[in-house]
Amino acid sequence: MSDPTLRWRGGVAATIVLAVVGLATSNGPILLSAVVPLAYVAYGSLATAELPTELTASRTVEPTPAPPGRPVAVTLTVTNDSDRTLSDVRVVDGVPGDLAVMDGSPRVGTTLEPGETVTLEYTMVARRGDHDFDPPRVRLRSLGAGAAATAALPVDGDVELVCRLDAEAPPLADDASNHVGQITTDSPGRGLEFHSTREYRHGDDANRIDWRHYAKRGTLATVNYREHRSASIVAVVDAREVCRVVPGPGRPTAVELEAYAATHAVGEFLRTGHDVAVAVVGLDGPGPAGLHWLPPGGGDGQRSRALDRFELAADAETTVEDPEAQFTQLLGLAPPGAQIALFSPLLDDAPVDAVEAWLAHDHSVVVLSPDVITGNTVSGQYEQVCRGTRLARCQAAGARALDWRRGTPLPVALEYAFAADAGHAARRRADAGTGAGTGGDA
Repeated sequence: MSDPTLRWRGGVAATIVLAVVGLATSNGPILLSAVVPLAYVAYGSLATAELPTELTASRTVEPTPAPPGRPVAVTLTVTNDSDRTLSDVRVVDGVPGDLAVMDGSPRVGTTLEPGETVTLEYTMVARRGDHDFDPPRVRLRSLGAGAAATAALPVDGDVELVCRLDAEAPPLADDASNHVGQITTDSPGRGLEFHSTREYRHGDDANRIDWRHYAKRGTLATVNYREHRSASIVAVVDAREVCRVVPGPGRPTAVELEAYAATHAVGEFLRTGHDVAVAVVGLDGPGPAGLHWLPPGGGDGQRSRALDRFELAADAETTVEDPEAQFTQLLGLAPPGAQIALFSPLLDDAPVDAVEAWLAHDHSVVVLSPDVITGNTVSGQYEQVCRGTRLARCQAAGARALDWRRGTPLPVALEYAFAADAGHAARRRADAGTGAGTGGDA
């Protein structure tokens, strides 16, 4: 409760001055005018403010659980279920201190009639972890604003925002044991995507005969389709200290975004039957050169173990002295011909040098780079240019490098980065070996 004496000190002074002047000059109108501020002082002294127990609140958080970087909509409703009008109600929601409000406002001031509801709507950016909301604070002022009462309001509904790396991740399919994945090759055979046609051979399936070719030329031809084969994939998360930057207060770090993208990518790789290995660069781990290394494997257990590595990458402190040696060590750990998926913001040259080395050793490389640089400063614009140059270097070396811009949904980025890379490894092997021939039927 506020002190009304301080609020009405000016009214008391005005009353005294008018009364003294009126008595000294024997001026009745001036003396009578002292009644006006005196009435306000008396009203303010007698006015009280008390929060009704019938004031209720409810909060919804959507979505929860949410992935890092995802905008989360919060709605708080406050209802006056009492039988009196609340003339000056001010509500402030208890936003978690480590999250940022990107749109809307968590506060409002209004008048609430009996049965009336006020709604606050705002949007936050999710960061990994469990973030508890404080109860909303409500301040009620009396009609004359001479008194105020403030209290925490009990709230129904959601009381926390949960942010997980595997939020919205697709479950593993039950029939993933057939090891047919999304990595395509340049070898013709049975499949779904058209590759080429060849002369008909005795024993070819009737459903692979090109009947249009027969109708046009009177000879039989067999359709080859691009094969889909399982592959070994190494997911590399760049968790070095240089990557632990944020694009703004209360937003996820680049490592959190990397770990989120890697979680979904690995889940999809495993779902489609690939063997997946995981390496976390930048931490002091038990593996070679201090790597946190998960050998290639498949199945639901591998996904769980991979998620443990990604969560460690997002949370742990960087203590390794020579992370560049960890990049080099991957050459001896990755299976021959394995595809390497690098998740890095490319804030320095170390990951680019690693990409060039991996490509030189006949590994197909995909780079998914989250953009965490703000371009509203001179230094930020310079860093953007440097990062763009690094992306171009990766592409020039033969890697598939994708700039994952803020606002681009992760499924779109993953589809573009990895589906568009289909057949890249086989093409590189063909170019380095026997040439550009399509080969025979598989």
